[in-house]
Amino acid sequence: MQSHGDYTFAVSRASRIIGGLPDELLEAAFAALTSAIDAMLRNLVDIAILEDFLRGLARAADLRVSVYSAQGKLIGASPRGSSGATAPPPPNALPAPLELAPLFPAREPPAEVAFVEHEELWTIVVPVLVQERVAGFVGVGAFRDSDADAATVRPGENNPDELPVLRRVGNARPVELARWASRMLTDWCLSGVRLDATAEEVSLLGDIGELLSGERDLQTTLDLIVVETAQVMDVQYCSLRLYHPETEELSVKAGYNILETAGAEDTFLRSDNPIDDAALGGKLVYVEDATRDPRVRFAEEARRLGIVSGLAAGMIYLGEPIGVLRVYADHRQRFQPRHRNLLRAVASQAAIAVVNARLLEEALRSAATERQLAMAGQVQARMVHTPPPKHPKLDSALVFEPSSHVGGDFCDILGLNDGRLAAAVGDVVGHGVPAALLMASARGALRAGARSCHTLAELMALLNEHVCRETTSSEFVTLLLIAVDAAARELRYVNAGHEPLLILRGGEVRPADQGDLVLGIDANERYSEHVLELRPGDFVLLYTDGVVEAMDFDGETFGRERLFDALEQYGTQRPDQALRNIRWDVRRFVGLAEQSDDLTMVGLRVRG
Repeated sequence: MQSHGDYTFAVSRASRIIGGLPDELLEAAFAALTSAIDAMLRNLVDIAILEDFLRGLARAADLRVSVYSAQGKLIGASPRGSSGATAPPPPNALPAPLELAPLFPAREPPAEVAFVEHEELWTIVVPVLVQERVAGFVGVGAFRDSDADAATVRPGENNPDELPVLRRVGNARPVELARWASRMLTDWCLSGVRLDATAEEVSLLGDIGELLSGERDLQTTLDLIVVETAQVMDVQYCSLRLYHPETEELSVKAGYNILETAGAEDTFLRSDNPIDDAALGGKLVYVEDATRDPRVRFAEEARRLGIVSGLAAGMIYLGEPIGVLRVYADHRQRFQPRHRNLLRAVASQAAIAVVNARLLEEALRSAATERQLAMAGQVQARMVHTPPPKHPKLDSALVFEPSSHVGGDFCDILGLNDGRLAAAVGDVVGHGVPAALLMASARGALRAGARSCHTLAELMALLNEHVCRETTSSEFVTLLLIAVDAAARELRYVNAGHEPLLILRGGEVRPADQGDLVLGIDANERYSEHVLELRPGDFVLLYTDGVVEAMDFDGETFGRERLFDALEQYGTQRPDQALRNIRWDVRRFVGLAEQSDDLTMVGLRVRG
C-alpha cells in the first residue's frame, strides 16, 4: 500500500498540472494525474469510505461492484451477496490491453465499455475518465452470457441462485450503474486533488506568514520567499526584486534557479522596465513567451535557461511599493485564476515579511548605534569630569548631564599660565552626535589656546576663528569664559552670546549680562573683556540654558527666577553640594517630563 506521504505528493503534483497545458505536455500531465488518482484510491482502502461506497452500490443494485487502478489491478470490491453469492471473486487484474467498445445509447460519459470474461462469467468494466483520460476502472456484476447458460457454482457453496443475464446495451441498468459509479469516482478524486492543492497553497501562505513573526535577517527572508513560492506554484524559476523609491531603482535580491539571469546588471531603473513598473503600480503582469516579448530585458538569458512564460506581481505594503515577485515556467503556460490569485496573496505576504525583516535589521543597527553612543557618552563624561585643579583660595565643582548619551554642552575648569583659575561653560547648537563632536572640537581648541593667549578676549577671538573654520553657516557656539585672580579679588569674563554670569553676594544674586556675538558667525568679531570685583564668600555660577529652559508637563519653564531663588537658598553651601541641590530642584520641577536639553553648571566659591 502506498504511504500517505506518497499519496500527498502525487495528488499535489497532479493538481498543479491539471488545466491549461499545451498539447505537447498532455502526456506528462496525464501520467502525473493517473498516478494521483491511483494513489488516492489505494490510500482510501484503509479508511472505509471506499468500502462503504462499493457496499452501498452493491446493496442498492444487488450486484457486485469492484474498482481497478489505471494499470488494471484490483483495488477493492464489494462483499458478495444476494445474486452475487454464487459468483467467484472478481478478477485480480484486467486483461491487457483492455479493448473498450463504443456504447449505444450513451448520453453521458463514459461512452465506452468492456465486457471481461472471468471463470466463464462476465463483468461490465467502465473506465474512470479524468480530462478524457483513463485513470482507473469500475467493474459491475457477474453475469451469465445467456439464459441457456447455467450458473457457475464454486465447490462448497450452498446458494445456487441463478445469476443475471448480460445485456450489452447502453441503457441496461448494470451498465448505467457502472457509468454512474465511474463519474462519481472521477468527481470524487478531482475534488480531493483540488482540495489538497488548496491546502498546499494555504500552507504556503502560512509558511510565509511565519516569516512575519520570526526574527530573520532580510536576505534569509528573501531566500525563503522565493523557494516557497516556486514550490507551491510548481514553477522552475522565481525571482524577487526590491524597489528603492529614493532612486527609483530595482535590484535583484533573491532567486530560485534564476539569479544569474540578471547578469552583471542587477540594478536598473523602474522606468526602463515596463513589467516591473506595471507590477509596482498594482497590476498582475503576464508574459506568454519571454524570448519574444519586447518588454523582457533579458531575452537571450531567458532563451539560454529555457524560460518561456512568466507572471509578475507587485509587493505592496500600505499602498507603498516594496518590490516585485516573479515566477517563470519552462513551457508555454497560461496561469489559471487560482495561480494568479495565489501569487497576489504571496506577494502581499512577502511585502509584510520584507518590511518586518527591514525593521528587525534597523532595530539591530539601532541597538549597535546605541552601544556605540553609550561608549561615546562615557568617553565624554570622563573628559568633562576631569577633577579641577586645586586652588588655595577657591573651591570649585561642576555638573554635566546630557539629555541623551552624548551632549552638546561643555564645561571646564583649568589653570592658566599666570596662576589664575579659568572656567568655561559652552553650548553647541543642536543635540546628539554632531553637537558632541563640535563640543569636543571647541573644548580642545580652548585648552590649546589657553596656553598661548594672554587675555580672555584674545582667547575668545581665537576660538571664534576656529569655530568659523570648522562649522557651517547654521552652526554656532555660545560660550561664557571667566578667569579668577583670587589674590587680587578680581574676576574677568567674556561672554559670547551665553547665559549671564551670576554672583551671589550677601544673599543677593547679581547677574553680569554684558556680552558679544556667538562663536561661528563672523570670523573677524572682536570680544570685550569685563572686570568684576570679588569678595570673600562670593559664589559664582555659570550655567547653560538647559537649566532655565527645563520644562514640566504643562510646558512651563524652570526660569531664571526659580534659579535665583535656588542659588539664594543653596549658595552658602560647598559648591558641589550647592550644584547638586539646584539640580534636584530642576528635576523636581520637571517631574516625569522628558529632559529635552543638556544641563550643565560650574560653581566657584571665594574663600574668606
